[in-house]
Amino acid sequence: MAEHHRNPNFVIRRVALLLTCALAFNLLAPPKPADAQDAFSCIEELTDDEVRYRIRYIQDKMKDAKPQATRWRYVWMSLWLAGGGGMTYAAINAANDSNDADKFGWAYLAGGAYFIGLTHAFIPAPDVWGAKRIGRQDDSTEEARRAKLLYATETLKKSASIEELMGGPLGIVGSLTYGVVGGTIKATQWTGSSRGLTAAIYVAPPFLVGIQTATAPRGSVEAYEAYRGIACSSKYYERTEEGPDFDFSVGPGGGNFKVSF
Repeated sequence: MAEHHRNPNFVIRRVALLLTCALAFNLLAPPKPADAQDAFSCIEELTDDEVRYRIRYIQDKMKDAKPQATRWRYVWMSLWLAGGGGMTYAAINAANDSNDADKFGWAYLAGGAYFIGLTHAFIPAPDVWGAKRIGRQDDSTEEARRAKLLYATETLKKSASIEELMGGPLGIVGSLTYGVVGGTIKATQWTGSSRGLTAAIYVAPPFLVGIQTATAPRGSVEAYEAYRGIACSSKYYERTEEGPDFDFSVGPGGGNFKVSF
């Protein structure tokens, strides 16, 4: 047992395992219950003016959040794929030099980079295209506008769910596990060989994915939570270019009417 504790690889594996378990616990813990209302429950009860307002609200929120979501997705996708290409080149050079340890290390990192890069290409991006597609929906009749609101609400909800996924702990847990497995294989199969690359396999995947996760957009998440707060309320704003703004709401304590110029 004493020999195990003096072995650096053993210590690294133990620490990495503890971190993986901690992150997995946070990932699998049941989510907190949401207090906001169901955004779909009253679509059929809204007036046509309220439907129009909610469509504009969702479309404007998604349009405002689109630039950040687009930059984040395509910048990170380009970085991962470019990094994968560079590491593939390094793996090929190592193979030509009959350096199996480096060949494995670079190829392993390249595989992870390609996988993460391709997730940006294959996971739907409603935060990028949602506002435009909502705008294309037919709104020539009252029933068409009601259907358009349903589509807009579903699009915003889907966008929020995907942003929660991309900004959640799943990627960090997966990348940490990937790094631990690859680093351990290299450290045990080629003991003492290219220790810097071994350390990079342990550290680089969770570090880079952590940065990606920390910078993930949350525009749709915030917009959906805000929308759920007004979706079925009596609060309604009619905004005109030159006229006043009307705010009318009804609550348990009575009514409130406000005019803002």
